[in-house]
Amino acid sequence: MKSEKQWETKSLEWIHKVREEIDREIRKEGMTPAQWIKDRGKIDVDLLCQKLELKNFKIVKNKKEV
Repeated sequence: MKSEKQWETKSLEWIHKVREEIDREIRKEGMTPAQWIKDRGKIDVDLLCQKLELKNFKIVKNKKEV
């Protein structure tokens, strides 16, 4: 239980740190968050999975919405 609490704390700290960095970049560029997201472009899911060292994954493309 203690290790789970530590993991949650570290995760939240990391999330807040990343958010602060994003906010700084948005302010520096002088744009809205929506503009910043559009400016970042599409995510290369294959590359992201490789960087995160995910081994067993399947990318579903052109999934039909129900």
